Order: sequence, then C-alpha cells, then structure tokens
Amino acid sequence: MKRSLLGLAAVAAGLVLSATACGSESGSGADNPQGLEKPVLNVGVVPVPDSAPLAIAQRRGFFKDEGLTVRTRPIKASPEATPMLLNGSLDLALLNYVSTFTAQDKGAVDFRLVADSYQGANGSFALLTGKDSGVQGLAGLKGRKIAVPAVQSITDLLLAVQLRSAGLDRTKDVTVVPVPLPNMGAALKQGTVDAVAAVEPFVTDIQSVQGGHLLSDLVTGPTEDFPISGWGGTSKFAEKHPKTIAAFQRAITRATKVAADRGAVTAVLPTYTQITAATAGQISLGAYPTALDAAKLQKVAGLMEQYGYLQKAPDVRKLIVAPPK
Repeated sequence: MKRSLLGLAAVAAGLVLSATACGSESGSGADNPQGLEKPVLNVGVVPVPDSAPLAIAQRRGFFKDEGLTVRTRPIKASPEATPMLLNGSLDLALLNYVSTFTAQDKGAVDFRLVADSYQGANGSFALLTGKDSGVQGLAGLKGRKIAVPAVQSITDLLLAVQLRSAGLDRTKDVTVVPVPLPNMGAALKQGTVDAVAAVEPFVTDIQSVQGGHLLSDLVTGPTEDFPISGWGGTSKFAEKHPKTIAAFQRAITRATKVAADRGAVTAVLPTYTQITAATAGQISLGAYPTALDAAKLQKVAGLMEQYGYLQKAPDVRKLIVAPPK
C-alpha cells in the first residue's frame, strides 16, 4: 500500500480517456443526424477526481448517444487551458472556478460555464501538521509557516477563510509558501513548513505515508459544499455552437447522476489518473452536482473579492449557459 500511495506523486502526469468514435468534424451529413454545429469536441481534462463525470460519460456512451465524439487532452491545471481555448485548439475544458473568475476579472478571456463537475466535501481538502508538531487547533498556527499548492489558489482561499474563522489573518498571522502537492509530505516531515493545506489524494498520502496529523478540514462551516470546478469555454464558442453545448450538457448531466454512486466514481478513477483502485476506495471525495448553482458560485466570487483575489466579483449568472429544457 505504501508503494501505491507514493505513486500518487505523479497523479497529475497521466490521463487515459478514450474518445468515442462517432460523428465528423464538418457537422453535416449522415454522420451527424442531430445537426450539431461541431460533433467532434476537443476537451481539456485535468486527471483528478473532479473530471470523473466526463470519464463516466465516455465509458458509458453518453456522448455517443448525443452524436458527440469527445477527444480529451490532458492539462495540468485549468489556467493551462485558457490560451488553448482562445486559439481554438480546445473547445471546452475543466475549469476551476477560482482561476476562471480571476482570468475573467483581468479581462484575459470571456468565459462561459456549461456544466458543473465537482464540489468540495468534508475531507477533500484538509490542513495537516506533523504528528509531533504540538500545534493545537487553527489558532495554534499563529506565527507558523503553511504550505499551499499555489498562492491565491482554491486551497489558499479555503485556508484564508478557515483561519479567519479562528481569529487569524492569513496575510499577517501566518506565512504562506507555495509547495507542489507531491512535495508537501516531505516538506512537513523535514520541518521546512509547520502545516500543509492539501487536497485529495495527497491528504490520504500524507497521513498514511508521512504520518501527517489532521488539524482541520478546509471544507466546513463557511466553506461547506464549496464549488470547485466545472466545464466551460469561451463565450464565442458557446454562442456559435448552441446545439453542441446542449448535447454536451445532457451527457454530463447523465454522468453526474451516475457519479452520485461512489462506486461508479472509484471504478473510473484508475482509468484516467494514477490513483490505484485501492487508494480510490480510501480517499475522501467531493460531490458531483447535476447543475450549476449560481448562488453558490456567486458566494465563491464574493469570497474572492473579499480576500483580494478580484477587483470586483462578476455577476456569475451572466457566465452560465442555461441547460436545455
């Protein structure tokens, strides 16, 4: 088990999602009876649990049922997809909401969200210390050094909110440093940081292999049911391809309903990530909402504005492409 958990350090490196054979690039003729504007979609996928609905839709033929072929391209994180969405090499991608709203705020791109994918839940993001750290509760982190995957990331935002709930200011009372997720366990064990803000499957890895101690859940209280990521692209693509977007939405909605069964998710995770079947059964998973919730997404944008990520929170309703009726 130790070996398999250590292998999670490469979780962001591998992706094996097979495309469903159907349709043609032209979007016309006998191969496209639904009349889709673009029956072959190029979709950027991050090989993490967030992407499970797309993998389920592929394996169960939900895209094929809609006349779609989905060709997947692995990306390390959603910001990597932005230039590819702009130049047309990707049509849609898995987008985490924090980086998406940040890019939108900077005017880098005009996004449209077409489907939800992943929502945080207890245990999916966590704050860990060394087993002999002596830190007692969040308040005990005052003056300490905390690792985050990236500054002003989703995890950093969750950390800031939880610290404030304990009376600490993330910019004044602690020192936050960026540490890649695969290196967090070693940093904690070596004492170069006092705590790490991690995400699954690394939370499980750090506890099981490095002896990390769970100090606090990061998706709880003010961050309960926190939206993490969804599927989206540019406004230009969405406006030009309404039938294609609707077909994609129907397939993903079917898949998220299947994903309500944890067994369906744990079965598919090893097919497109380097998470083993054994580890997939151990990790804490978030939820897979069947629809975009404008109120919850607006809360994310509001927190981002409050903590200095955005100059002004967008009206999230304007970014959402309504699902077909």
